[in-house]
Amino acid sequence: MLLAATQPNGFDRAKTLFEQRHWVDAASAFQQVEDTSPGKTDALLYVGKSLINAGKFSDGGKALQRYSSAHPHSDDALYLLAYVRFRENKPEESLKLSSEAAQIKAPKADDLKIVALDYVLLNDSVSATRYLEQALAMEPDNVDARYALGRVLYQQNKFDGAIAAFEEVLRLEPAHVKALDNLGLAFEGENQMGQALSAYRKATEIDGASPVHNDQPYLNLGRLLAKMNKSEDGLPILVRAAEIAPQSGRVHLELGKTYLSLNRLQQAKPELEEAVRLQPDESTGHYLLGRLYQRMGSKQLAEKEFKVTQSLIDSKRAGLDAATGMSPR
Repeated sequence: MLLAATQPNGFDRAKTLFEQRHWVDAASAFQQVEDTSPGKTDALLYVGKSLINAGKFSDGGKALQRYSSAHPHSDDALYLLAYVRFRENKPEESLKLSSEAAQIKAPKADDLKIVALDYVLLNDSVSATRYLEQALAMEPDNVDARYALGRVLYQQNKFDGAIAAFEEVLRLEPAHVKALDNLGLAFEGENQMGQALSAYRKATEIDGASPVHNDQPYLNLGRLLAKMNKSEDGLPILVRAAEIAPQSGRVHLELGKTYLSLNRLQQAKPELEEAVRLQPDESTGHYLLGRLYQRMGSKQLAEKEFKVTQSLIDSKRAGLDAATGMSPR
């Protein structure tokens, strides 16, 4: 990285915008510095950083790629590029970049976290767990790494470890809605339904006071209440989930399923039809919609949905057989 003393005044003004978190304006200001003095400052590096912070990963990656080509020994650029490739769902490329960066400078906890998440994308939970544990050994209070560890352990059905990880996140950040929601899922995995309900309820309470809302704790709370034969209690919570996430097929599916269980067929119909529209490859939605049509006396529509259901099940089974090398019987 070039010394700050060599940077022109325009760089200082751009850096001020960056420190004030005016990401788009900072990116534009740094680009002007780069255009004025090509390759003579770290402006292009900061263009990439600014665009990444603005959520413009593709554009940020292009800027970082150009900077890295001119400064091949910049570990900062390589680690940032690894993060961009992770966000672009390119885990193999991300891991390669992280390895190159590590040859220049040892990774920090956040760098190891990205390596771990790359392995999550590659369905290698063992490697993901190992790198997250390394990250936490370096930085025990890294909330993001601790939360990620909880998720990885949950996905391995290691519910005790997941519960411990999420509880540690909540010790550090008591209002962490996602950690509370996932704590509820882990408690469900342990068949501790009372504690699961408590975690979900607390998550919805905290979410209710937030300016930005997350549908997942409402979905999970409403779903669990319905599962426990408390559909009337779960219904308004699922309605709230649908208000927050109107494009979520899962939410419409659970809401339609709950209406169906309460024999409120006219209200179940638009929810299940929307669930099928949003998730056409999800067999459960077609099956429930078929049951609904059947109960409403629409025999032909019901038969159509049951045929789609069976076709999707057969297709999924064939895919599993191909993946495992098994021949269908």
